[in-house]
Amino acid sequence: MANVSVVIPTFNCGRYICQAVESALKQTYKDLEIIVVDDGSTDDTYQTIKPYADAGSVRYIYQENRGLPGARNTGIQNAEGEFIVVLDADDELDERMISLCLQKVEGDQTDWCVCDIIRIETHREDQKEEVYRAKLPQDNYTLAILADDFISRSPFFRKKSLIDVGLYHEDIQVRVDWEINIRLFLAGKRFSYVPEPLYIYKLRRDSLVKKVHKKKFDYTLKLLKKHHKRLADAGDREIAKLYAQNLWRLGRAYLLETRAVAAGISCILESISYDFSVRRLIHPFYHHLIRPLVNQKRHHSG
Repeated sequence: MANVSVVIPTFNCGRYICQAVESALKQTYKDLEIIVVDDGSTDDTYQTIKPYADAGSVRYIYQENRGLPGARNTGIQNAEGEFIVVLDADDELDERMISLCLQKVEGDQTDWCVCDIIRIETHREDQKEEVYRAKLPQDNYTLAILADDFISRSPFFRKKSLIDVGLYHEDIQVRVDWEINIRLFLAGKRFSYVPEPLYIYKLRRDSLVKKVHKKKFDYTLKLLKKHHKRLADAGDREIAKLYAQNLWRLGRAYLLETRAVAAGISCILESISYDFSVRRLIHPFYHHLIRPLVNQKRHHSG
């Protein structure tokens, strides 16, 4: 029985999935299994994975489309390993990823592991590559994760810890990682951090992330109501303020980026009802209306 299970959900990623599988096969840690969960692909994913499955390198599971969290859950539920690595089908792992995260989690006796990422924009002609590091707060991780998802990537978990928090919730199809990170912190699950870019995140022209702009806002709102609103309504004033701040930012994003007026106004009004702030009301008007007029007057005076 393998000690680590690498779960690779895929939906129409036949062009890229070999790179993900190969990065798992090249791990310096060898006591692992690789599970590819085909979430209803209609491209050549099966034909691409078949040689790996025939050779016994990969376990292939097909299911009707349930989205990313549902595909991850299927992989976790079928995994033999004590530890789970979640790898998106169009991303890759540094060859030391499992070794370093496993060593850290076992040494610290924690439940999951955070690492930095290398973000590669492969849709650009002049391919852009940057390292993104986790911005860990000094204290109170629970409030920090509710304020914003400060974790760069958390691809490594004890299987039991994921089961304890109820696996991935399939009602949140976008912002999947932030949602489960919140539940892990709320459940008191301790994490370790390896300050090295061990996860290779590739942003392509046809990436799911590029296609779900409005949907991302809708699922963010659903996440806020699921966790932040529930805690705020239970009487936690600090979380009520965080809920209001997140709603305000989301409302402005709806208005400015997607022109979803009704959704934007609704978020802003609810934000005010949870934490009325004159400064927050004035701030956007100052930056978008008053400051340009002041600068224009200064320019003419000069």
